[in-house]
Amino acid sequence: MTAAATLSVGLAGCTSPATETPIIVSHVHAVDLDPQSDKAYVATHEGVLSVAADVSVERVGQWAGDVMGMARFGDTIYFSGHPAPDENLPPNIGVYELSMQSGEFAPIALVGEVDFHSMTIAQSPDGMALAGIDSATGQVMVSRDGAETWTSGLPIGARSLSWDANAERLYATTEQGLLVSTDDGMTFTAADGAPLLVLIASSPADVTTEAFLAGVDVDGYVLTSPDGVTWTSTGLAPPLTDAVAVGNDGSIVVAGIEGVHRSDDRGATWTMMAEF
Repeated sequence: MTAAATLSVGLAGCTSPATETPIIVSHVHAVDLDPQSDKAYVATHEGVLSVAADVSVERVGQWAGDVMGMARFGDTIYFSGHPAPDENLPPNIGVYELSMQSGEFAPIALVGEVDFHSMTIAQSPDGMALAGIDSATGQVMVSRDGAETWTSGLPIGARSLSWDANAERLYATTEQGLLVSTDDGMTFTAADGAPLLVLIASSPADVTTEAFLAGVDVDGYVLTSPDGVTWTSTGLAPPLTDAVAVGNDGSIVVAGIEGVHRSDDRGATWTMMAEF
């Protein structure tokens, strides 16, 4: 991308609402939607931003490094990527956790070892299931115990990774088509009949409607599926969409260099939450 957007954002937790710091939103890598707070969280080259329905934008905490993979579980954001220019850290930061309430952040796993370019989290019967794709090796890595231990799966070089709602199936978008794994990334098979998707996301386990997958294909169309096999085209995603997520109210949010958009009809129409 050659475009970059300038945005003035208030630092979350500042005592004075007039304190603002200019920020250049040069890349968007991931997005998450929390309908309970009516906020979207956006992973950017300049840290994690929160976007409220009133179009207010704030940085979540003070960390301003390059957030590549990002996923939310409850009130905690998990992310991976590269350090800020002024940080004396390894180029691949591993996995960090970031409190949505306090803005505090800390490394929790694989420090200096991996840079996940896509991450996904879901509630499994055993607890939090987290998966990521390491940018250096293309390898899928999975943790089912809160990032304490990890298993290394197949190197597939996927663009986007998503659990289904119950962390039973792991989906990956590749140049060869949509792949699915039922053994935590150790093996993958082609999802027969699926469109050629670039992005994929799943509604969470506590969705108030029927659980479904949402994806954006190579032509920019939004498609939804109840099972990863049968897909329905519902509309066109906003231009330059780089990330997609599904909230537990069934709404879909997408983000890109032009801003954040939300759809309450599975991609047929869109409302802008914030413009970058």
